[in-house]
Amino acid sequence: MIRNITADIYQVGECVSGASGHEAVHVYVLMNNGQPILIDCGSQLHRTGIMQALNELLAGQTPSYVLLTHSELPHAGNLAQVARQWPSIHVIVSNVMLPYIEIAPVLPLGQITALRSGVTLQVAGRTLEFVEALLKDQPGSQWIFDRQTGTLFTGDGFGYYHSAEQCGRFSDEIAGGVSVAQFQAYHCTAFRFLRWVVAERLNADLEELLARYPITTIAPIHGGALRSEIQLHVNRLQTALTNICADSYVGDN
Repeated sequence: MIRNITADIYQVGECVSGASGHEAVHVYVLMNNGQPILIDCGSQLHRTGIMQALNELLAGQTPSYVLLTHSELPHAGNLAQVARQWPSIHVIVSNVMLPYIEIAPVLPLGQITALRSGVTLQVAGRTLEFVEALLKDQPGSQWIFDRQTGTLFTGDGFGYYHSAEQCGRFSDEIAGGVSVAQFQAYHCTAFRFLRWVVAERLNADLEELLARYPITTIAPIHGGALRSEIQLHVNRLQTALTNICADSYVGDN
């Protein structure tokens, strides 16, 4: 499914159903005036659908870069096919990530750049900032902020399970938006360490992030883009995190 989020940013991907509901696996595409940029490249399990959607959307354009939020297979498992189809593509990863170990050796090392969080980079003429992920399931997790559109790409953070009727929808297309319960169910299973985290500190960091960046859209890999009422959805996530950290939410063990 191909959907335009805002300006030149598109969401492609698929949903899978499970015991907790439906879970999205997305790739984000910045069309970028003929120099497309990919945020993550999807799972090898969804390769056919993702590549068909990318080819349809790009219509012959060659993506210049793929920026990986981290190396987990739903985010980087399709890199081999991306490299086969566009062998000139460059990959940008966190400097905590180990190329050829955490990601498959499908491109020359010269086409892989490792950057630390906090770096602002001109990528194919676009200003992108690599942000320390506040919610990470791997040490090399990073978030990415696009200054041009005010979009924050958050990897696993801000993900949520949804119903079959909500597949492919954005937050403003869901009645009442994404609920605390949806955030809570997902983050409890995706970040099992949270029950040992001090919620007040984590929530304060989220508030600081919101104050530092003019965020108008939040784009999680495992959920539809949050493109309305950003503060409301951050507050709902904070409530969910507080519940999980206090161990008041009973998840699967």
